[in-house]
Parts: sequence; structure tokens; C-alpha cells
Amino acid sequence: MAYSTTYGDMHRAFRNFAIQDGYSEDPEGSGLKYATLDLRTTHRSVKQAPPKVTSGMMWTDEDFPPSRAVTGCASETLVWYRPHNFLQNPQLFVHGTERFDVKQKGFGTCWFLSMLSNLADKPRLLKKVINTGSYTPGKDGICHCKLWKFGEWVDIYIDDSLPLYQGKPGLELYGAASGTASNELWVSLVEKAVAKMYGSYCVVDGGWPSDAYLALTGGVSETVPLASYTSPPDDLFRRLDKALETGAMVTCVILGTIKEQEMKDYAGKLGLLGPHAYALNKTAKVQRYNGEVVCLIRIRNPHGKNEWTGKWSDQSSEWDTLAKGKNLRRIRDEGEFWMELSDFMQRFTQTTICSMTVDFDKDGQSDPLNYVLRIFGEWGTEVTVIVPNICKKPEFSDKYRGLTPEGTVPVVVQVIQDELRHDSFSKIGCGVLTGDDRTRIPDIEGKPRRSAELQRVFRYNLSPGTYILRPSRKHGTSKEFLVRVFSPCPIHADKY
Repeated sequence: MAYSTTYGDMHRAFRNFAIQDGYSEDPEGSGLKYATLDLRTTHRSVKQAPPKVTSGMMWTDEDFPPSRAVTGCASETLVWYRPHNFLQNPQLFVHGTERFDVKQKGFGTCWFLSMLSNLADKPRLLKKVINTGSYTPGKDGICHCKLWKFGEWVDIYIDDSLPLYQGKPGLELYGAASGTASNELWVSLVEKAVAKMYGSYCVVDGGWPSDAYLALTGGVSETVPLASYTSPPDDLFRRLDKALETGAMVTCVILGTIKEQEMKDYAGKLGLLGPHAYALNKTAKVQRYNGEVVCLIRIRNPHGKNEWTGKWSDQSSEWDTLAKGKNLRRIRDEGEFWMELSDFMQRFTQTTICSMTVDFDKDGQSDPLNYVLRIFGEWGTEVTVIVPNICKKPEFSDKYRGLTPEGTVPVVVQVIQDELRHDSFSKIGCGVLTGDDRTRIPDIEGKPRRSAELQRVFRYNLSPGTYILRPSRKHGTSKEFLVRVFSPCPIHADKY
């Protein structure tokens, strides 16, 4: 096969090679190219047929009744009503969607709602999960959402009966609600769909934003620990800034219970909560009158209230020192606030950056690793992976010279387990070995071999050749794995 030095010819050559090797465009419109190898001995279908309901009747979901949906994680006595029985003019959406629509209430779903609030500002992505055709109030009681689960988009059908409690002055939603319109329902219904997929509202009472991103988009997340961050802080700011600029979604988390002696400062003086997940949705540089430039991070609490009260908060005098950037200040009790980068790194435990493909070189921008090899298997199965000689071509080396040393290929391996409950996760990992002498290839970050997470991501620089992929599991109840191999050119595999 001949190759031209033009980018267009190179792209067409890669595309032809992909078609020959079984890759095809993602029908969901992500822009990725997929090939699939399924090595499971049995295949469990996750397809769900739409509910059937007699005309004029309201459907009741017998598979997810209130007794199963809430099993002890509610602090109030709950009653269940359909929206038309407790709201005037219920609507699925009111004036579109925005991040301020998302308001956490009684259930501990901040890890999910922080990511959902980011998605609310991206209507094209949110429409994949819920859209105007998903639900009509008062029609048949059926709401249809779609969530990503273990390699594919699955249909989640729920009835519209929602949990309420006796508040002041009357019944109030116990679960997530709209923070912008009391008659808007999409947030409450998506939270219930997630609860059904996981098993109950109580199971999703705690989790990781990276798992929420996977469920909402099928994309890839990268968690950056802040306590052990050794690069210059400005590098983190640039990475966050570039990630948001290029469409990634970002969250941040305070892990663990805040020390008792610090509780007064956090709860009263400083306003932060822990353990708790927040959305991170903007970066900015402002300039004081003395010329000093300050890096700021904008964060939103999914509660829709309880804001940071330290430097650069809504009422902070720091804003009066600015020559440039005063327009960023919003004095509103809406759960959104600014923090200086140094305070953010000191107070928060980690931040998670999520995009459709992997940021291989950690500059905040997704890299063109658009060929995705999906391998389904059962733990203990080894797979032969071939990185083709096409990657040695000069056109390839020129395009990816900034990602890897010359002569190697950037490859990312993501391993996902089939268990959703974080308290039942297996410790999972995935090793890459040379095909001839089975020498283990270290990932470029030196990550631990196994960890109890839903998903793990490993980066490699590989020379063209044959490798052995070894997904591994220790303890836990997970039975199957999904490995996704991201690369800039087609890679193929077979059972070892």
C-alpha cells in the first residue's frame, strides 16, 4: 500500500485500513471508530423492551417499586406521587437546560449530580440521556432514559412516581429537583433512572464522578490527586483551562470527613462540605491594580447553596483589588463560587477530567486516539494485541511526534469491570507483556497493578509488534471485563 505525505491521503489510508480490520464509525455519532472482540462464553443481553400500557392508563414499574427503590437511606417518611398529582403544569424541560437546574436534596448523589450539572450545559450530549421525546407528563407515566453500561447504551424505563416528604408548607421532593423551576422534572427523572440501573437510591448514595461520566457519555475520565501533585500549580491550571476550552467536563472532590477541629471553619467560616463532589466549570485569570495576575477556578455545589466563604467568594474584598476581571463576580446564593488556585489545591482532594478520548500527554486536550478496540472477556482470558507497522510511516511520526518519542505509538488501555456497586468492586488491573518473552511493559505513570475501581486507565508507548494483554482481578464479585484500547491507528486482537 502506498502512502502520500499529505494529511488527507494519510487519513484515507488509515480509514481504509480500519475498514479492512473491522473498524466502523460509531453509530451513536461520537466520531470514534470501533472494532469489537467478544471472548465471553455466554452473552447477557441488557436490552429492555418498552413497557406496554393500555391507552388511558398509567404504567407502574413492578420491577422498581418504592420498597426496592428506597431501603433505608431516607431520613424522612416518604410518600410517592406522580407529578400531575402534586405539581401545577409539570414539564420535562422549562426553557431548555443549564447547570443551575441541578439541585441535590435528600439522597447522597452529589457524585452523579455534579457531573449531570456539567452535562446540562451541553444539550447535545444530554439529549442522548434524556430528551423531549423521553417523557410526557400525564400521558402514560413512562419515562425513557438511556445510560451507558459496560460497553453499550442501555434503555432505562421508569415510571414517574417520585419520592416526597412533608415539608413546609407542603409536600416536597426528597430526591434531586430543578433549582430553576419548581415544575421542571428532568433532573428528578434522571436521578431515578440511575437509581434503577444501580438497584436503588441507597446504592447510589455515594460514588465517584468518573463513574457518573461513564454512565452519562461512555467517555474516559482521568483523576488527578491534589495532595500528591508534584508538578507546578500553573501546569494544573493550564490543564484545567485547556480541558474546559476543548469541551471536557471536570469535577472536584473533598474526600473523607473533615477533621472535627476544622469543622467550624469549614461549615461556618469557609463553607465547604466533605465528603462531597462539586462541578468545576470555568477558569479565569484576573489582574490586580498592582499588576499581579491571579488564577481562579469556578466551582459549583450541586446542592445549589452552601458556597465557599474564603478569598474570592461572593462577598470577598479581593474583588475590590482588581483592575481586570471584576465582571466575573456574581453575588447570588446559587451554590457557585470562585476560588484561588492555591486554596483549591489545599482544600480539595482530587479533580477529575472527563472527555470522549484520552488526554495522553496530560496537556488538558483530548488527543486523536480515535480508534477504539473493545475486548469483552472473562477474567483470566489473555489476548494477543498487534500494533501494526503502519505506525512506522513518516506521516504518522510527524503527526504524533509531540505525543511519544519517535518510533513508538501512544496507546491507552482502559479496563472496566461489570460490577456497578462500589462496595462490591473487585480489585482490577491490566498488564501489557511483550509477545516473545512475555516481559511486562510498565505503563508510563507507574500505576499500582490493581485497585478496587469501576474503571482504570493505563498509558503506554509501544513499538509496532505483538503484545499480550492480561486483564486481572483479585477478590470481589465481578465476573467479566471490558477492555478498551485507544490508539491513533487500527489495532487488532485475538484470543491468546
